[in-house]
Amino acid sequence: MSGRFNGQLDLVDQKALKLPITVIGAGGIGSWTVLALAKMGCSNIKVYDFDRVEDHNVASQFFKEGQLGLDKVEALQENVLEQTGIKIFPFVTDINEIDIDTELIIVAVDSMAVRAQIAEKYKGTNKYIIDGRMGGLQMEIYKIGALNYPMTIVPQQDVDPDPCTAKSISFNGMTIGALIANNVRQFIDDTIVNGLLVYLFEDNSLLRKYYDSDNNKQSNEPSGQSNGKGDNGTGKTTEKEEKEKETKAKTKK
Repeated sequence: MSGRFNGQLDLVDQKALKLPITVIGAGGIGSWTVLALAKMGCSNIKVYDFDRVEDHNVASQFFKEGQLGLDKVEALQENVLEQTGIKIFPFVTDINEIDIDTELIIVAVDSMAVRAQIAEKYKGTNKYIIDGRMGGLQMEIYKIGALNYPMTIVPQQDVDPDPCTAKSISFNGMTIGALIANNVRQFIDDTIVNGLLVYLFEDNSLLRKYYDSDNNKQSNEPSGQSNGKGDNGTGKTTEKEEKEKETKAKTKK
């Protein structure tokens, strides 16, 4: 028997890694998340995206220069198979055509409007959602049941988008992908806690917020607060807010 995963046998249940997982989005967040999951040994991953690989994607996403013009999910399948030996299940389709049949959903899209569609469609189910959002030098991860997921959505008109030259950078996507993979490990081990994690790369600040799963109220947090709102979608937390540990209603893509 292969000893490929011997180094993690005491860290995660290897048999449980067969859990079916759906990833919506194969770009700056989704591509690195899928790689991290496959590296961990997750073998039943469905990935949905209808975009194609463009030149600017090569700088910040898990794609190669020779894959320009290919469907992202097909290119990602090729790369993940090459790196891990695991074959993911790619679907070139729009979110409106998706009927997700897995308990765990990873949202890795770049639009708050799409998140709103997902929230509306699955709010009456028992699915669990891990939603990665990033913009520039900030990233956020929401971990919450589908019933309460709508509380994380911000109206599209309230979104303050990032400049085109400050939207994404490689290490942000890599980091959020790795952290989401760890959240999947926690979901498998039944140790995941509903909440929001925010990381600010500019000053290396880690902020956390916890959600009461029974009444949707936000609990006190040990390391600061953040709104976690935005399109691609991080909440803008200023230096003053971080120092004073206050929550402000300012949004960022």
